[in-house]
Parts: sequence; structure tokens; C-alpha cells
Amino acid sequence: MPLLPNRAKGIGCMADTERPRKIIAGRYEVLRPLGRGGMGKVFLVRDRTTGQRLALKMLRSQWQSRKAVVARFVREIETARKLDHPCIVKIHDACYDDDLLFYTMEYIEGKSLRHWMRQRTRLEFGSVVRVLCLVAHALEHAHRVTIHRDLSPENIMVLADGSVRLLDFGLAKVDDPNQGLTMVGSSLGKMQYIAPEQRKNAAQVDPRTDLYPLGVMFFEMLSGQLPNGRDRLTTLCPELPPETDAFVERAIAADPEARFQSAREFRHALLALYDASKRPCAAPPPPGLLARLRAWWRGRQ
Repeated sequence: MPLLPNRAKGIGCMADTERPRKIIAGRYEVLRPLGRGGMGKVFLVRDRTTGQRLALKMLRSQWQSRKAVVARFVREIETARKLDHPCIVKIHDACYDDDLLFYTMEYIEGKSLRHWMRQRTRLEFGSVVRVLCLVAHALEHAHRVTIHRDLSPENIMVLADGSVRLLDFGLAKVDDPNQGLTMVGSSLGKMQYIAPEQRKNAAQVDPRTDLYPLGVMFFEMLSGQLPNGRDRLTTLCPELPPETDAFVERAIAADPEARFQSAREFRHALLALYDASKRPCAAPPPPGLLARLRAWWRGRQ
């Protein structure tokens, strides 16, 4: 059903310390908690109608009395429903149930990119290119209607088959007259992945803001550390092609005008960099050849 912010007036919610009810909306059986964010709590549930396992996200009690936050939560649902891409988590149902405002979404059985990075420390170049190209392709689709504004390794899931899912458009910016809503929860983004212009004014951003964290993650996934402005990536990972440093410099440029201008441009540049990494290196000279050349040169002098 459509969710309207003014219908949320007076909604209460279970205290965060209470156990969630066993059955929600007479349909969703709560199995276990999955996690919580700045605005919502997420549970694994079973849809008793279909038998399907889903993730259910409900607005946390502390935000229920704040109309702007409720409006953002509703907008998160409406925004996500407009997105239809294999690398973006799908929304199934959304409604009120007595005092609960919630929606259900595809349950992802996989690991967050953060977990993946902690397990492996440094990732292979091919894996990094594959994951970020999939995310960039998802952003190409999403940027038609919204900006994510909270990209980080925590909200990118890697599945067992190697596919990815982009989660949580909870800080998304939609072009609508409610410009003030863009500031609610804006500090929830992970600071090291937030573009400089978003830190200055979270309400005045464009799709290039989402490309900055992709550049940060590129550096981090390959080197095991965040960019610090001193170490060049090819110094930390000398096996990478020399063009890598220019790619990083553009991806995390402080000025959006100097950055990649679209997710498509970022993806194509990343694929070109991967092609450059596959160029055959010049074969080393045969043993003794340099010594013979030096002797020949001395004889010519």
C-alpha cells in the first residue's frame, strides 16, 4: 500500500529493548535480528503466505515522533520501489501494522564487502574490478531517480555466486520539494567514504558524489588501507599498471568537476585499466646479452 508521511502521526513502536513480536501483520514470522542502522532495525522473517525468507526493516522507536524522519523512511521505500536492477536489493511489501512502520525486502545470504575485505585483507585486481563494475552499473540505473549518498563496504553484499547487491538507500536524495529531508541522518554515512562536497552541504549533491566512495573502496580493496594523500597505490601495489594512480586521483578528486562525471564513465575507465593490466610485459633480454652488447660497444670506441 502507498505510505504517506501524515499517516504516521502518533505512531508508537516497541522499545528497542523489547523483544520483537513473533508475528508481524499477521504474516511475517520473526526468526532473528539481522542488524540495525541509524533509522531502522532489520530482522530475518518468514513470510507465512509464501514460505519465503525476507528481511524486514522497521523504523526505530526513537524516530517515530519525528515527522521528517518518518517522511525519510517512507521515501526510502518509495525510492527503492522505483529501482529494478539485479544488483540492487528488491523491496517486496510495505505497510503499517498497528504501531509498526516497516517494509520487507529480498534477504541476501552473503557477506558484506567489509567482511570480505577483513577476511582477505588485499583483494585480487580482477575481483576488485568485477565488484566495483557491478556496483557502478547498479548506480547507472539508480542515478536516473536518486543518489545513494551512503556507499561503503558495509552496504555492499557479495553473494556466494560472486554477484553483488547494493543495500540501503536510506540516505538517498530524491529531487523533490522536501529539500530539508536530505539532512536528516546525513551524518550516518561513514566519514571516510563521504565526498567533500557532501560534508559541506548534504542537500546539494549530484551523482558524482557516489563515485568518490567507489574510488576510496578501489584503493582500500587493493592495498588494505584507506588513501591518505601520501602513498601512491602503485607504490603499495607495484604489480598494478602505471595508469592506476591517475585513475585513483580522478576517482577521489576533491572537486567534483575533476572527478569521473558518471557511473558509466567510471566503469568504462575501470575496465580500460583492467585491460591495461593484461598487456604483456616486455620479455627480459637473454642471459649474457647485455654483457655482449657492452663488449661490442667498447670495441666500437
